[in-house]
Order: sequence, then structure tokens, then C-alpha cells
Amino acid sequence: MRIVFAGLFALLMTGCRLPEPKGGAPVAVRDHSYRALGNYCWDEIARMRKSPFQITKTIRLNGQTVSSPVKDSAGLEALFRPLMDADISRPSLADAYDIDTIPNHFSGDTTFIHRTRGKQTWPAQLIVEIDSSRRIKSVQASSHTKNPVYEYRQEIVYERDRQLSISSHQKIIFMKAENMETIAQFRPLTAQQ
Repeated sequence: MRIVFAGLFALLMTGCRLPEPKGGAPVAVRDHSYRALGNYCWDEIARMRKSPFQITKTIRLNGQTVSSPVKDSAGLEALFRPLMDADISRPSLADAYDIDTIPNHFSGDTTFIHRTRGKQTWPAQLIVEIDSSRRIKSVQASSHTKNPVYEYRQEIVYERDRQLSISSHQKIIFMKAENMETIAQFRPLTAQQ
């Protein structure tokens, strides 16, 4: 009788699990490698919200310039969104890239260069530099699409604690080419400021 009761209890307990928390996997379970740029960007946004940073965004569209400060996490998320989209850790992209690794034996830094093997156009190339403590120092992502009707190029350069630069060029047949550049300068604030 005890065995039957224990079996029923075990069966009931396996069916009564707590619901999974929303917002993705817990921080300890998420992929924090350099390939998972989406998770890395969320970690950077959280870090910038905790520590004092002055962030200035400058946008140039066809020669016209506008500058403004970024003061909230929604603005930070909008800045990092193109870099989050360059995340190559998805299982569907496991064999989509050729990878070259360049170690720097003097500083302990390592550079990973991912080049697309064919149909994948975003990113066409991803260059990630990692320091000796396995933190991302810089990221460069580039893509291009061209056909007889449409041409699009985008370059993203991120340097940790310095700047994020996004340059885009778009040309549609019979229309004027559009060039846009967004530069966000990150300046850590000290106690004296």
C-alpha cells in the first residue's frame, strides 16, 4: 500500500510544477558567450543602468545632424537593438559561418572572425575581440544586400565603455540614396562629476 501511495504522490508532484518565469532563461542559465550578443547586450544595458554613464547619441541623416542625451533603458535598448539582432548563437546558424580565431599571446586577447558561408546576410561578417578575462572589448558586424532594385549596407562597431556606431546606406531604384549614421558616446561618470 505504501508503494502505491508513494507512486501516486510522485506522479502528482511531477504534474504540479511551478510555471516558468517570463523574460527568458534565468541569468545563471543564459548563454553568456561572445556568440550570444543578445544576452551580452542585455547585460551591458543592465550594467550601464547601475553605474553612472553619460550617453550622448548623434544621428546624421543625409548631412543633417541631431544630438541628444540617452537617459532611459528604452533608449539604451533602441541603441543596442541592431547589435542584438547580430546574435549568431541560434541553433539554426550553427553551420552558417566559417570561424577564424586570432589569439594575442602578449595581452591574452582573442579575436574571432565569423564569415557567412552563403545565404546568411545578417551579419555577413562578425568580428568579436575578447580580453583576457573573457569580456567583449569590441564588436564589428557588417551586412550587405544588393540586387537590381535594392542595395543596403550596414556596419556596426561597438567598443565597450566608449561608443556604439551604426552606419547604414540604402539605395532603391529611381530614388535618392539614404545614408544614416548613429553614434552613441558612452562616458563613465566619476564621483567628482
